[in-house]
Amino acid sequence: MAVLPIFEHLRTLGQVSQEEMMRTFNMGIGLIAAIPAAKFTRAKNLLDRARRSSTSLDGGEGERRVQYT
Repeated sequence: MAVLPIFEHLRTLGQVSQEEMMRTFNMGIGLIAAIPAAKFTRAKNLLDRARRSSTSLDGGEGERRVQYT
């Protein structure tokens, strides 16, 4: 995941370590939701209708999966 320019600006301006930036600001990730696979499509549709960007991480068929949205 790319770091938004505002976070790099704050880090430089405040002379803040990368570790502190990750701990304090979560570097722009915003929200992580753990959603059961059976409800993922509905949740994704709600985010799309709200015009919120999302990213999914899929472990593949037959495996336990984690999807980040």
